[in-house]
Amino acid sequence: MASYDVTQYLLDRANIHDTVTKVPLYYDTHNTAALAEVYGPSIEIDYTSVLGGAPYTVSRAEWVAQAGRLLDGFASSQHVTTGIIAHLPQPGAGVARPEKVSVQAQVRGNMIGKSQTGDGEAPFMQNGGLLEAELQRDAELETRGQNPWRITKYKVIKKWDKGDPRVFDSSH
Repeated sequence: MASYDVTQYLLDRANIHDTVTKVPLYYDTHNTAALAEVYGPSIEIDYTSVLGGAPYTVSRAEWVAQAGRLLDGFASSQHVTTGIIAHLPQPGAGVARPEKVSVQAQVRGNMIGKSQTGDGEAPFMQNGGLLEAELQRDAELETRGQNPWRITKYKVIKKWDKGDPRVFDSSH
């Protein structure tokens, strides 16, 4: 077994961080083509604490389409992911490079709806909470010189919200 060295550890950590931070950027810029680049072939999605329903597993293409439809319901949005912790093993002799890694982070969203409320204003909602994600390393992407880490689980745990829940009325 090849040892997991410091250089590879630091590269994995940077690539994982990049993958996770691309999600809110691509959400807010409605860049669904690029959004497809951060997910694995299938993703376990859990937005139940925000949107209700139940967790489910879906293909990358279907999730990107669903996310696009959800985001199209907003006049504007700003999502932020910060405090990203990638649970990687410390490098050293006898330590194997991981194929999967769990990630935790803080998340926050600000959304303005397209629909009008009774007073002529668009509904506005803020929320925040925790992200629990899992990423898997794709060796084929790595051999092509690309960031190999792809999201295979994405769970948002809402801790608070403030504002008008009608912001979601036109988004699903």
